Amino acid sequence: MDCRTAAIICAVLLAVTTLIQGAAVPKGNRCLCTKFANKLNVKAVEKLEIYPRSSACEKVEYVATLKKRLVPICVSPDLKEVKAILGGKNRQASHVDVIHHP
Repeated sequence: MDCRTAAIICAVLLAVTTLIQGAAVPKGNRCLCTKFANKLNVKAVEKLEIYPRSSACEKVEYVATLKKRLVPICVSPDLKEVKAILGGKNRQASHVDVIHHP
């Protein structure tokens, strides 16, 4: 292989890597929650995590982890059960850990 061939291969590889790095990332909804539970048993909730708005998702998201279920569920902030947990006025909701993510 001569110098001219090596230079062409290097130029092609350099052009390809700059194209790959400059490629646009498709915009889409990168929120954690796509479906929301319409009911929530406050006694079964172990923790409630609150994720603020970010560049990836423009909504505040509420994710509840239940005691006997390993998979967390997304809940609407408008549910009266969520409001009771956040308000702290319900005795049944006093055991729930509320975690605010930065």
